[in-house]
Amino acid sequence: MNNGTANGREPAPPTRGLIVVGPGAAFGGPLLRRFAEEGFALGVLSRSSDTVARITAELAADGHDVTGAVADVTDQAAFGAATQRLAAAIGGLTVLVYNAKLSIRGTAFSVRADSMNQTLAVNVTGALTAVQAAVPLLVDRPGATVLLTVAGTRSEPAAGRFALAVGKAGLAAMGGAMAPGLAAQGVRLRTVVLDGRVGLSGPLRPEAVADHFWHAFAAPGGTAFRLAAPPRRRRGAAQLPLEV
Repeated sequence: MNNGTANGREPAPPTRGLIVVGPGAAFGGPLLRRFAEEGFALGVLSRSSDTVARITAELAADGHDVTGAVADVTDQAAFGAATQRLAAAIGGLTVLVYNAKLSIRGTAFSVRADSMNQTLAVNVTGALTAVQAAVPLLVDRPGATVLLTVAGTRSEPAAGRFALAVGKAGLAAMGGAMAPGLAAQGVRLRTVVLDGRVGLSGPLRPEAVADHFWHAFAAPGGTAFRLAAPPRRRRGAAQLPLEV
């Protein structure tokens, strides 16, 4: 008995597709490249056509094709339609990374309420829109996973980043509340906690962050994956002799 196709060949395995919503300048390219090296078809969604053009050109230089689409997460209908088109173009969706953010500077005593609502519309509600659009495309896909980019908790937000800190905390809480319902549909939700600034000069290097996202997807279990900056060495500290 032949379980393959009519010509006797085994059917090709389904395409594994990655869509990154909001591929930031700090590590968007390395993240996409890391998944491409594992055989993923690549898609990006951004509200900026310049961002889509930059990412596709950057990956093309390395020989990787990226399919891009322009959509705003605050427009639920348009974003949902764009997600469906993009998933179809890359052969199906396996992993959704939500990395979009809006940061409006201000402290707890200076940021305006309407500005806070603007940030929450992207940093929290936008993620809800993205997940709701992606879930029907993820169900029944082997390894179906949603990865949410959040920040490590701090006793005091980075200077001027009060609204962003609140939004990232809200995103982490929403992810935890959504995870059981998604798991019942065969979709894993995992938060990727970046506890530090990402940049070429550190403390979190883009390539290390990209590897961390891959680990968050590939790990057999777990819900939160934290990448912490290495501890700083104190300058001028006395060096004690080793005991023998």
